[in-house]
Amino acid sequence: MSKDLKTEVPIAVKGCSALVVSNRSLFKYLATAVCVMLFTVIFVTQMISAQGRDLQNMNSSLEEVMSKMKERLNLTEEQETKIQPIIEENIRKRLEILKRGSQDRSTSKNELQELQWKTDLQLGAILTEEEMKEYEKLREEQSERIA
Repeated sequence: MSKDLKTEVPIAVKGCSALVVSNRSLFKYLATAVCVMLFTVIFVTQMISAQGRDLQNMNSSLEEVMSKMKERLNLTEEQETKIQPIIEENIRKRLEILKRGSQDRSTSKNELQELQWKTDLQLGAILTEEEMKEYEKLREEQSERIA
């Protein structure tokens, strides 16, 4: 009976070593999969965070924007009345574009640029040349704060 035990032990050891080798391969595979998932989560989290910051910055109230414009551009009441709906529409459309987020970034960027261009054209019809230059400075300052 002791003879049978000696022959069975090496077989069991050989079986365990085979099991260890296959577990190493499995471990490498799982480690790689976990790393890929971790990098994906980090990447997606950063994108969501960036979009959140964009939404937060774009979510400035209409009153804040109008207050800054009135102060910096010395708007008349008539100009203020004409500009307010333009700015309100700009903010609303910006938020819509940013909330969609499922598009690729270049499409969103193009839509935002087109929206800004249209807004600038509308404002250019109301503001004087000097006021328009000051408005552009104000926009550049806001862009620098966002970036």
